[in-house]
Amino acid sequence: MKFSRALAVVAVLAAASLGFGLRLSTRAQLAAGPRVRALGSDDNYHLRRARFAVAHFPRTIVFDPLMNFPSGGVPIWPPLYDLLLAAPSRAMHGAAAPPETIEREAAWVPPALAAGTILIAGAIGAELFGPAGAATCALFLAVCPGHILWTQYGHTDQHAGESFFGSLALFLFLRARGRAGPDLRRDALREAAAGIALAAAVLAWQGAIYWAAIFALALALEAVRTRESILRPALLFLALPALVVAAATAFWLGPFRPPLTYVSFGFFQPLFLGALAGGTVAIDTALRAARGQMEWKSGDALARGLAVGAAAAELLPYAPALTLGLARGVGYVLGTTSEVSGSSGYVSYPRDWLKGIFEARPLFADGPGLAWKSLSAAFFLSPVAAAVWARRYFRGDRPGLHAALAVWAAVTLLLAVAQRLNVYYAALLAAVVLAEASRWAERRIGGPPLRRFAVPAAIALVLAAPMFIGLAGEIRAVRVPGSDLFATLEWMRRELPHPIDAYDPRLLDAHPPDGLARASSVLAPWSLGHLVLYNAELPVVANNFGYGFLDSIRFFLAPTEEEAMALARSRKARWVLVTDLVPRMNDYAGYLGRPPLLTVAAGQAVPTPAYFQTLQSRLYDFDGAGGRVGSQAIAPLASFRLRFHSASGIRRGGRWIPRWKVFEISE
Repeated sequence: MKFSRALAVVAVLAAASLGFGLRLSTRAQLAAGPRVRALGSDDNYHLRRARFAVAHFPRTIVFDPLMNFPSGGVPIWPPLYDLLLAAPSRAMHGAAAPPETIEREAAWVPPALAAGTILIAGAIGAELFGPAGAATCALFLAVCPGHILWTQYGHTDQHAGESFFGSLALFLFLRARGRAGPDLRRDALREAAAGIALAAAVLAWQGAIYWAAIFALALALEAVRTRESILRPALLFLALPALVVAAATAFWLGPFRPPLTYVSFGFFQPLFLGALAGGTVAIDTALRAARGQMEWKSGDALARGLAVGAAAAELLPYAPALTLGLARGVGYVLGTTSEVSGSSGYVSYPRDWLKGIFEARPLFADGPGLAWKSLSAAFFLSPVAAAVWARRYFRGDRPGLHAALAVWAAVTLLLAVAQRLNVYYAALLAAVVLAEASRWAERRIGGPPLRRFAVPAAIALVLAAPMFIGLAGEIRAVRVPGSDLFATLEWMRRELPHPIDAYDPRLLDAHPPDGLARASSVLAPWSLGHLVLYNAELPVVANNFGYGFLDSIRFFLAPTEEEAMALARSRKARWVLVTDLVPRMNDYAGYLGRPPLLTVAAGQAVPTPAYFQTLQSRLYDFDGAGGRVGSQAIAPLASFRLRFHSASGIRRGGRWIPRWKVFEISE
């Protein structure tokens, strides 16, 4: 039974609508109060940049003096995604759109981008497998929990943008390599479109340069397998986005020059793209020369020489930094980091930072259940599909397209298995694998048309079935921080002094306002940094980028008040936000090379005497007033005064302790 093109279009559009609706499951949670709240910590910093972008479009803050205080730091993301968050409010209300309006309208951007990604998945399915593949890929991505998790209403982190632009670049690349023919103008336009999409992906998230590595390797493999030139594709797929990204980076950074690093937005990305372009052209040139295909006096040889020479001249001064950055980037993917600081940001993420992030754990750290429920059984067939695509490449069956598919599958598997955060990349791969399995079944089943349709459909349903368990759980999940945290942050915003407006337009310039010298910072657990800066609008020491990570831990685990005060002075800290850290105390102690602060007896965490000497315990458990635990005396703190505590609390030691506390530091 043929799956008609019209029916496929209807199915893909229905899938986009369904996927959009499923991603609104968080709306009731986030919009319950007077303001629409963001879903997670990183989401809040994206909203901060979106607010700057609404007021100063297309500019936003690229060096933030209010984080990593008092040194400041570079927000690691490129600005394009934050401009997308700002676009609805800027278009409908202008530069003066109030914060509540920006928050409300930005919350719709992630599910809208998810709907666009579902349409792209349908286009990829149609390109590879025809109308039935279009419907299969789109419907799978619409209901895939691993994709829904990161693209929900209010989840204003950049993941929805990563998925959209990366999928678009992949689709255009596959279309260009799968349909290359004698029409040079048409092929060039397709390749240029893919290059522009890659540039947009890199300008939405700096890590999207991995797509360029996939494209470069796929082109090199195509050159090995065929005798066709890949000069023009290399220039349009890789050199063109390098130029676009370089120009946009120069515009947005202005006078700021962050470190040359894979970690954050800067000139590492266009230089890396240029290196891939020059390297791919050099490989193709070497292959053609070895085969006797080069005409050294032709314009083709001149173009190759100019491309490789320009790339080499640009890259040689930065070769050591690029090499180190690449090595550290691969290490990050594999879960290894080592703290290296630059003048205005990290060159490599802090040591041990990833160990404390749940999403950075390997996908199978807790067994196969997470992948089974979030990506379905189809994901486990990905290695088989990659081998099939590789076999087709070696067989000469559209080698450019199948080389790209095989490389994409291998890289995506590495990313997803190394860090569970990357399941939304694997969601598209699982969708394509499911469509491939369905087509394989259809081609091998004889009999009447209804049977040839029903059996593959049943196979696809069986493979996808495990993730429906995850879908039910995802829709019911509550991921919003408690209202008591927002009440605490609102008290800080309302009651504590703010010598500098957190959205002063002069923060966009290289010379920030004078009020910055009078400002004081908040010392809080690093994972609350973005929430404090956005909601309390106060400078922070540590945040979710990794700035101040170890200083925050050293402060809360300080065994003496003198040590804590020395660190607070160095960071110009006046305020401390405290919450329960017992679940992480042993981890934090390990990061500092100290023995565990809690032991486990009968399944319960039991504090050691050293725990009660930490500043964390003296503030959180005793309000800085001192006390006694058995025969152990806890001295009062001289320089910390409790200013606020939340109404909610936790039960500990036979008494209730407020969940959130704010202290003032005084000499």
